Amino acid sequence: MEASVILPILKKKLAFLSGRKDRRSGLILTIPLCLEQTNMDELSVTLDYLLSIPSEKCKARGFTVIVDGRKSQWNVVKTVVVMLQNVVPAEVL
Repeated sequence: MEASVILPILKKKLAFLSGRKDRRSGLILTIPLCLEQTNMDELSVTLDYLLSIPSEKCKARGFTVIVDGRKSQWNVVKTVVVMLQNVVPAEVL
């Protein structure tokens, strides 16, 4: 998948890889939820794209996912966490 195809969705900044790493050298993926309704389909497309970027070596170290739900409702945070279980590889902390 090319970024130019999903550029309008990426501009919404529904999720991002900061370039930082956790203590295990795993990549950090951040999902900043806001008060507006989050489109789960667009978030899923964004996650699919972002998780396709790292090399296999980086993916093998796993990911740390930060779901920032301070500006959102609990039911949205819960939905995102359930979606992550299906979209993100098993190496998520």
